[in-house]
Amino acid sequence: MRFRRTNPDDLPQLKALWALGFGDTEQEIEAFFAISYPTATGFCAEEDGRLVAAAYALPQELAWGDKTCRSAYLYAVTTHPEFRRQGICAKLLAHAEKELKKRYFDCLTLVPATDVLRAYYETLGFVSQRAAFLDEGEAPEARGVCEELNPVDYAGLRETVLYDTPHVRCSLSDLRYQASMSRFYRLELGNLFGCACAHLDDETLVADEILPDCSVLPALLKQLPAKRCRVRTVGGSAPFAMCKWLSDTRMPDVYLAFDFG
Repeated sequence: MRFRRTNPDDLPQLKALWALGFGDTEQEIEAFFAISYPTATGFCAEEDGRLVAAAYALPQELAWGDKTCRSAYLYAVTTHPEFRRQGICAKLLAHAEKELKKRYFDCLTLVPATDVLRAYYETLGFVSQRAAFLDEGEAPEARGVCEELNPVDYAGLRETVLYDTPHVRCSLSDLRYQASMSRFYRLELGNLFGCACAHLDDETLVADEILPDCSVLPALLKQLPAKRCRVRTVGGSAPFAMCKWLSDTRMPDVYLAFDFG
């Protein structure tokens, strides 16, 4: 078994492995490889020329006031069904961690899809960040002002709102990839201002993030009318992202909104 970085010749196998592992559509898979893959570092496990596992490290920056550090978001970690339960994923992530540490990354982040995976990643040294709040309930009455933003303007507004909160500072590549699934908005409700990334799922408003909190939710419904809301924002105690620190740099409860799922 060989563990290495991916290269352009691997793309057909990487896309096939992605489809097998996650069941995404061809359009969804192509969006990642067109937008995010060029700036990411791919890692794979290879057996006799066959790729049997893969993971992607998306470069990000963690910010807290004036303090920043380098982070890598481990995304789309998957192993071919025929090769699972053999410890390949743990070895692949150990290889990725070693390579990323050489390049002076301070932290690894990821978002487990299930509680079972969360427990698994805990055995690899990842710690849950209790800085995301997930809720679902009836939608409030729509009121206020909501206007759509492009990724550049959203990035600036988002940083203003999150300045005092330890958080992942999303790159334009991150936001452009997220824009393939959702839209960005500026929110105003009386003397309250905020922003949100959201989309509709049938009659449910899905806010991938809304900042600074749910107080500006009624404004979002001006653009996206719905009967129910599912929201992610800062605060609360629900575990979401996980972090593993590779250096002496530390930040408490890092807020990571987008899992690109």
